[in-house]
Amino acid sequence: MRTAVVGAGVVGLSTAYALLRHGSEATVFETGAPMAARSAGSSRIFRLAHGDSGLVAYAAAAAGLWADWTHRAGNRLVGQQTTVLTGPAAPDWATAMADAGVDHTLVDEVDPALGLPVSTLPGPALIDPAGGVIDAPATGRFLRAAIGNRVRQEHIYRIEPHDDWVTVYGSGGVHEVDRVVVAAGRGSLELASQVDLYLPTELAHHVRFTFRLKDPDAVPPCWLDGTQSWRSGISSYQHLSAPGLWSIGLNLPPEDEEWERGRDEVIEDSRELVRAYVREALVGVGDEIVDEVYCDSPASLGDGVHVATTGPVTVVWGANLFKHAPAIGQTLANAAVSDTSPQVPRPE
Repeated sequence: MRTAVVGAGVVGLSTAYALLRHGSEATVFETGAPMAARSAGSSRIFRLAHGDSGLVAYAAAAAGLWADWTHRAGNRLVGQQTTVLTGPAAPDWATAMADAGVDHTLVDEVDPALGLPVSTLPGPALIDPAGGVIDAPATGRFLRAAIGNRVRQEHIYRIEPHDDWVTVYGSGGVHEVDRVVVAAGRGSLELASQVDLYLPTELAHHVRFTFRLKDPDAVPPCWLDGTQSWRSGISSYQHLSAPGLWSIGLNLPPEDEEWERGRDEVIEDSRELVRAYVREALVGVGDEIVDEVYCDSPASLGDGVHVATTGPVTVVWGANLFKHAPAIGQTLANAAVSDTSPQVPRPE
């Protein structure tokens, strides 16, 4: 079976990797460089913690596959820093983790022993001991090495499905394949509409900033802060992206990240906000920005995997998919090989 995977982000590469392990033929088409759009950057947060037990179980399946990838890569791809969620959602997420039967701890107060870079913070807090930092570049190197020369730099502008095969039109020519998986981020919108699959079109600008820890040997846990204790309407995710480097993404009110404001304006406002946040709310973190990573993202989707299929074409989209990537790739590959619709947990 021949499958065209459109998009060489982590989900597209994961799908091709799983297809090849099935013994199928797979070609990945990418307009730019692999892992250079929504999969860009040094790191991501892995966690089992979610607000839905189905997503917790799916993350647990991904954890097993991350462990397999680590073994095959010969170096650790997911760290062991743990992940901490603070804020009012913590009890509900703890219930979802309990329902899924995975290890966790819920505490009423934020203990300084957790190691979060903050002096005081209202509870409760959920501790996910399986959480940690994903090494994004190492993940990309592993997948590209495993896939080899099956990644082609070519823009796919049209897909035309037939009963049990698909014609794919690209800047490098016309290709006939048995299945198509579209995992092309913003580029998925137009291709999906060609086969009468309509994705949410609302996009938002987002940027993550990196600062230096004052103690370069400190190893804080990954942190999802939903308390909005600094300013109403602003939450954050934070993690150690490299030794001595602390990355922070502020989740702003929707109107502050909306697409119509323009990339430059949102980045500039986010830059000023995150520096103020570091100075006013954190301890042990310098306020000089040493790196920033921009991406466009689907607005207001939250966690969860979205998949739609029509005939031999499947489209996958969502936000925060990196942590689930090994499971998503396996799910899409299994469905392509068995000629079934992929089954993923419902979004939160």
